Amino acid sequence: MKNIPSIFYKELIWSQPQPKSDIDVDRKRKIAPSFFFDFREHVLKQFNIDYETNKILNCQSLRLFFLGRRNYVAHPRNPSGKISRQLANEKQTVNDLKMKFSIYPHVNFTFNYFEQLSIEEQLKTIIQTDIFIGMHGAGLTHVIFLHSKRALVELASSSWLTQQHFELMASMNTIKYRRCSISNESPTTAQTIFECTKEMISQMCPSMTAISTSSNPIVRTISTGVGNTSNSSTSIKR
Repeated sequence: MKNIPSIFYKELIWSQPQPKSDIDVDRKRKIAPSFFFDFREHVLKQFNIDYETNKILNCQSLRLFFLGRRNYVAHPRNPSGKISRQLANEKQTVNDLKMKFSIYPHVNFTFNYFEQLSIEEQLKTIIQTDIFIGMHGAGLTHVIFLHSKRALVELASSSWLTQQHFELMASMNTIKYRRCSISNESPTTAQTIFECTKEMISQMCPSMTAISTSSNPIVRTISTGVGNTSNSSTSIKR
């Protein structure tokens, strides 16, 4: 854009510099600023989303959402669209998780990407989510739109275990938080994610700790049909 003599913006929004922000992670804030909940409801209303939707936790129909990550062009500094922190065999991992959660008769497990969804579609997904699962990345910012008393399971390799961005956001929104350490090139990735998520289920719905395999499971996976993730091993691309 340096060769363009002038640029006209019909609308321009100025935001606070990060160090001046009331939710800057460097401030280690764990309690929400006064405007936080009003802001959240305002955003949802602008997209005609009823904040009362799924407000009461229903352990008889627990909704788990796994946010996938794939390559896409996010900004000019990354023209190749190569995104780090991906599961090398994401499709197999999701299929394994679907099978593992099938032992829970009241769990609805879904999976999708946000890159090509509108903001409205993203918010509609999150407002109906009880346990949000995803790799460390900007998509987890949606934790601020989860209903309080829900849960976030953040997946992270060793390089990202000390980052507190989403843990602090979860705390401000009174969201249960679990950092789940994923090892590169590990064939047990799905089991690790399952155990981390099961811990959150036990905290939120203690009655579900006693798993019954006799009931018909309520499990479905949303498949976008994008990308080839059919590798034989499960790992993370950094």
